[in-house]
Amino acid sequence: MQYPALKYVPQAADRSITIETAELVAKIIDNTGLELREVPGHVPHFGRYGLGHHLATTHHLGYHGIRSLYRKDEKRNLVVRWASWLNLQSVRVAGIENDPVDERAAYGVGRGWPVRIERKDEGVVLTIDPMPQTQFEYTIEFQPAEPEGIDFAVRFTFHRKPDDTPARFYASWPCYMNAYDDVRFHYPKGTPDRWQWAHIGEKPDAVIGDPVGYEHHQESYHAEDQAMPVGYGLIGERVLMLMFSDPSVTFFVVNSGGHAADSPVQNPAWDFSWEIDDYPLDEPVGFDGRLIYGDFQGPEGVLERYRQWAESRG
Repeated sequence: MQYPALKYVPQAADRSITIETAELVAKIIDNTGLELREVPGHVPHFGRYGLGHHLATTHHLGYHGIRSLYRKDEKRNLVVRWASWLNLQSVRVAGIENDPVDERAAYGVGRGWPVRIERKDEGVVLTIDPMPQTQFEYTIEFQPAEPEGIDFAVRFTFHRKPDDTPARFYASWPCYMNAYDDVRFHYPKGTPDRWQWAHIGEKPDAVIGDPVGYEHHQESYHAEDQAMPVGYGLIGERVLMLMFSDPSVTFFVVNSGGHAADSPVQNPAWDFSWEIDDYPLDEPVGFDGRLIYGDFQGPEGVLERYRQWAESRG
């Protein structure tokens, strides 16, 4: 199946909408694919061919969300090429079969459904309108926040429940890192009253830049006993922080978020998921989040930024 709303356009017709803070630039896109050039009859597919066949595109069909994020004083895009951050990746509605996805959009469910993009105030909203079977509406809104931060709000509105099973829903979102400084993602482990920093993910057991004798093993690492919905990963002397309003949001890491399987260079996917049981009908539910990219002031600095954000929300 192919949805007419999902299409490739020339890179010059980039549909991205740019939002800025004092320090950051983020480009938000729907699930349009961007081609480097117009090639008659050329239809690049993400998952069907080898990496060399990807070179006709700069952004793959299906990916949506933040396709580029960088500091104005650094101009290093943190998002792995061809992909996006915070695209709706996995979707499971208990007792309801997922709608068909566009066959050209690989690796994920939500990204294979039509996504609308529109400007809202100083930010952007992406929307998936209710599909015939799952019948829920999805939006993710991005707004500039503090000088080094961008806020996002995820909302689902469900219009259907399963007939004979509990109304349970699961979804996940990735951050594909265009960096290989450190695969690990750090989070508070324990209880809100008694916890310590732990990490998930491991550095590759290889010499960076030397693929000889290297055998890639894709691994997934999941946070256990996550005490608070906040975590961080290191990129050189800088840090990417993720924080959420709902403790039901939990972190996991995939050690290869978009690199060639024969390369020891790791581009980790710093991912998170959210679950809800007995969701309501015709009423928006979801969570809010903030991502921050700036200088690393130690784990204490991460926790302080999280506490300031949580307190500002009341």
